[in-house]
Amino acid sequence: MAINPIDPGLSLENMKEVKKKVNNSLDGTSPGEEISAGSVSDKVELSPEAKRLHDAQIQGKLAEIRGRIDSGFYNSDEVLNAVAGSLVKVILTK
Repeated sequence: MAINPIDPGLSLENMKEVKKKVNNSLDGTSPGEEISAGSVSDKVELSPEAKRLHDAQIQGKLAEIRGRIDSGFYNSDEVLNAVAGSLVKVILTK
């Protein structure tokens, strides 16, 4: 039994051409115009609010770390053993 595609124009043989036409229609180029790989780029913009929240989060983490340093948390045997164990693992895997 043969299974025919819903749209005969969407066969595997011409799928590359169909994708090119779809991409061209999405990016605004004319149908015959090709896009070079280096001509398309993505861009991310953060709002001032997002930047402010990020900075506040960083400052909170720094305050937490400073508090741990002042309290001697990082000088405990538990932390020193954990750090030493991690270093040994890294050295042995190389």
